[in-house]
Amino acid sequence: MSQVIMLLLFPIGLYFYFFKERPARPRYYQVFTDFEAKVQNKTTLSDAHKIQLYQEMLEKNDYKIVEITPRTVIGEKRIFSMSLFAMSAGLYFVGVVFYLLYWYYLQTPHRVVFHAEKDNNA
Repeated sequence: MSQVIMLLLFPIGLYFYFFKERPARPRYYQVFTDFEAKVQNKTTLSDAHKIQLYQEMLEKNDYKIVEITPRTVIGEKRIFSMSLFAMSAGLYFVGVVFYLLYWYYLQTPHRVVFHAEKDNNA
């Protein structure tokens, strides 16, 4: 029975990666862009209050705050992909070890940078 499950994990992981996870990635990134635009459009907020809102947003989404300056907040987070994990489990647990090593040591974290004031040059 476990061999049948292992054989099905790889195609199930492929399906979720290409049809669920990858199409949802731009929407995930858009959440941060929309939040920054919404905060930027509030002209009554001071830069310190904007930085505080950005910091709260990152903390609520489990991002590690890497750097805080008076005008910038940078947060990082390693995103664990369950579909890639399922595909690697479908490769008889050898793939699981390789995926976990990749996730822990090689994967670059997703980085979010919020600026307190709009940069018209960028």
